[in-house]
Amino acid sequence: MIASIVFTVVFFLRIFKVTPSEQLDVAGTFIIWAYILLGLGVVFTLVLPLINFILNPKNIKGVLISLVFMAVIFVVSYLMADTTPLVTATSATDLNFSNPTVLKFTDTGLFATYLLFVISLLLLLLTGLKGVIKR
Repeated sequence: MIASIVFTVVFFLRIFKVTPSEQLDVAGTFIIWAYILLGLGVVFTLVLPLINFILNPKNIKGVLISLVFMAVIFVVSYLMADTTPLVTATSATDLNFSNPTVLKFTDTGLFATYLLFVISLLLLLLTGLKGVIKR
């Protein structure tokens, strides 16, 4: 977490001091860090439930429910994703703004993030309400 805070502070300190043509170079390090965090998240999401299953075979039901839940989140996100090309000042020179595959996966990641955030907030509220009701 400290590394993420440092990367973010350095990013914002540097991004405003460079010309618009150099901003992509400055953002490159931040984007690489985001890829690293995404990779770690995917690995932990897939590997840790499997390790838990190996150590506690009785918990297979919970592990399978967790994996199915994550798969459903990403399938729903993929189905919600759009491939409409973006029209921006740089879209004529950067083909990623009109590449349907890039747009589909980007939207999938965004929608999955939104869904997981909303679900986590709802579960947080539910847990709090459950504690209040039991008292």
